[in-house]
Amino acid sequence: MLTDLTFLDPGQSWPPASEAQRLQQYCDNALLFKGEHPAVFNDWYRLLRKDQQATLEIVINLTKRLSTLWADLLVGEPPTVTASDESSGEQDAVNRLFNDNDLAIVMYEAALDISRFGDSVLLIRLPAERSRSAIIEAISPQVWFPVVSATNVRDITAHVLGWTYDVGAGREKRTYLRVQIHTAGWIENRLYEIEAGRIRQQLDGAALEPGWVDSEETRVDRPLVVQVPGLRTSDQLHGLDDYGDIISIVQEMSARVAQISRILDKHADPSMYGSDENVKVDPKTGETQVDAAGGRYYTVREGQQPPGYVTWDGQLDAAFRELEVLLEYFYLTSETTPAAFGQLKAGLAESGSALNRLLLAPLAKTNRIRLRMDPRIRIAIQTAADLERMNGRGTPEIKGLTINWNDGLPDDIREQVQLETWRVGSGISSRYKAIQRLDGGDDESIQDEIDRIDEDQASAAGVLAGGMAPGRLSLNPDEGQ
Repeated sequence: MLTDLTFLDPGQSWPPASEAQRLQQYCDNALLFKGEHPAVFNDWYRLLRKDQQATLEIVINLTKRLSTLWADLLVGEPPTVTASDESSGEQDAVNRLFNDNDLAIVMYEAALDISRFGDSVLLIRLPAERSRSAIIEAISPQVWFPVVSATNVRDITAHVLGWTYDVGAGREKRTYLRVQIHTAGWIENRLYEIEAGRIRQQLDGAALEPGWVDSEETRVDRPLVVQVPGLRTSDQLHGLDDYGDIISIVQEMSARVAQISRILDKHADPSMYGSDENVKVDPKTGETQVDAAGGRYYTVREGQQPPGYVTWDGQLDAAFRELEVLLEYFYLTSETTPAAFGQLKAGLAESGSALNRLLLAPLAKTNRIRLRMDPRIRIAIQTAADLERMNGRGTPEIKGLTINWNDGLPDDIREQVQLETWRVGSGISSRYKAIQRLDGGDDESIQDEIDRIDEDQASAAGVLAGGMAPGRLSLNPDEGQ
C-alpha cells in the first residue's frame, strides 16, 4: 500500500513496486475479457503437447460473459434518479447531469470494471466549454494509485492518477509520466521523465503542455475521484474481481475442448498400414513415399498383409462428462445458474416469480454490487453539481438523491396485473398507486386514466342493465314510440 507521495520521487521505479501485482492482475484480466486467453494461460501448451506446436484455437470466453451478465442485471434496464425535492431546480439539474453524461452507460462500464478488476473509478471534471455539464466518467483502475492513511487502509488521503506517454521515435523517443494528485478541494499536476522504468526527474509541465497549471482549486470539499469497490473485507482497500475463482476452471475447459478438437481432426484423416512393398524411395530426393493414390488396386500375395487404415474409437464420453462437471463448478463458483445465461428447460420458468427463484444466487450477487454502487453514484452526481456551482454556474445544491433500480429481468405483465388487482380488491392499495406501478406517468395522466376507466365501467353497467347509455343511438325503430 502507498501511504505517502514518496513513490513519485526521482529514482523510484514506475509503476511502484508495491502496485506491480495489482497492475499485472488488471492486465491479465483485461486480456481474459478480450478473449486473448492463450496470453494468460501459462500451462495450456503442455496440455496440448508443446512438441506438436499446438495452438489454443477454441477460446471459451466465459469471463466476458460473466462480466456482462452482472452489468446487464444491474443497469441493463436503466435506473432513474430523483432528487429529494422534485419540484425545485434540483431535479432539473439531476436530469441534465444524468442525460448529458449518459450516466446509465457510465454505470454499465463501472459494473464491468468491478467484475474485471474488483474496482471501478469515477472521475468528475469540468469540460473546456462552459456551456456543457460537468463530466462524470469511468476511468481505468490501471492509472489509479490511492494513497491511504498509515493507520487505516480504508482511509484514502489522496487519489493519484498517473499514466505514461511517448514523444518522438527511435533514439529521439522520450517517455513521460503525467500525474494528477486529487485531494479535497485541490488538483496538483506533475510531469516526470521516465527512463529504464524509473522516474528520472520532474519537469516543467508548462514547457511541454499548453495551458499547463501546477495546481487547481476545485472549491469542492471532497476529491473529484470516487472509488466504487467490489466485494471486499474490512482489511482490504481493493475489491475482489470475479476471475480469480474461475480462472482454473475456464483454463481446463478451454484446454479440454481444444484437445477434443485435435483428436477429431487427427482421426478425420487416418493413417495407412500395410506391406513394405508399397513404400517407395524417391531416387532424386531420397525421401520415403507411400504409393497410396486414390483408386489404386493392390495385389496381395499369400502371406502378405493387405493395406489398411489405422482407425480409432475416440472414447470421448469421459471428456464430455468432465466438461459437464466443470461447467457445474463454474456455475457454483461464479454464483450463477444456467437460467442466468438463458439455458432454461421447458416448464422451469413459466412466470416471473418462478424465474426469480431460479435466479436467486445471481440476483443476490447483483444486489451486493448495487449496495456498493448506489452511494458512490449519488456522491458522484452531488460532486458534479457542487463543482459546477462552486465555479460560477447556477446549479443548485443537491441535498438528497434516490436511485430507483430495476432488476434487469423481463416483466411478467400478467403476473403484475394479477398482483395489482389483488391489492386493489383486498383494499391495501388504491387504483392510483396500482396504475402508477404498472404504467408510470404523472398525476394528471394517471387521473385521466382513472376517469376513463370509470366512464367505461359506467357505460358497461348501463348496457348490462338493459338500459340506454346516455347519447346511445337506438337501432330499434319501435323503441321510444
